[in-house]
Amino acid sequence: MQARRAAPTVQGSAIIVNVEETNTITLSIMEKAGAYHRWIFDKMRGWLGERVLEVGCGTGNLTALLLTERKVIASDVNSNYLRTVRDRFGSHSNLKGMVAWDLEQSPPENLKGSIDTIVASNVLEHMRDDDAVLEKFYHLLPMGGRVVLVVPALKVLYNSLDRGLGHFRRYGKWEVMQKLKRNRFTICHLTYFNLFGLFGWFLNGGLFHRRLLPEKQVRIFNNLVPALMEIEKIVPTFVGQSLVIVGEKV
Repeated sequence: MQARRAAPTVQGSAIIVNVEETNTITLSIMEKAGAYHRWIFDKMRGWLGERVLEVGCGTGNLTALLLTERKVIASDVNSNYLRTVRDRFGSHSNLKGMVAWDLEQSPPENLKGSIDTIVASNVLEHMRDDDAVLEKFYHLLPMGGRVVLVVPALKVLYNSLDRGLGHFRRYGKWEVMQKLKRNRFTICHLTYFNLFGLFGWFLNGGLFHRRLLPEKQVRIFNNLVPALMEIEKIVPTFVGQSLVIVGEKV
């Protein structure tokens, strides 16, 4: 999660916390959603190489799963998040490095040649110039390397939750495909997932104008994830809260 810093604002008598604080609180809430992170990991695991750069690793909710099967370099712009990841996984044999990288800047030189996959889960929507970020990913990867993206889907669903998290956009399927193609990636895979998450996102952000997901709702949703995964195996997912898309450098 690549959060942008912003000053607190005031609406009436309510103080609206800044984007970085909202992201940190959200990451803390999502630490309790292990089944949901497993769902994301299962969606991408077949497309991962052996040496993964996870950009926007946050506090390591997905990192924990990547480390079980792959060699991982964890990257984030937030030094506090990197310290948390180091505390959690610093002794893990598959953690091959940690890098402070602001995606608006050039990548560290030592990354090139050391990875074959870039994972960016709920990161690209935080970037004002997402095309420039995809171009950096392309140059970092070797031929045959892959970028695995998880992004929020459906432009019409953009609401106060997205604004609170510092999202510049949600993505249409064809839009994200064209962005990858424009940056010379070949599309290997694209799928929606989390159909039922649409309703919670719309109710909380669209109707109630919340800036944070309620922790109790997250726990309930996480308990439902195994059943939702089974349903989506049976019912084709033509739409969902998120998109998983994989591009290959050829």
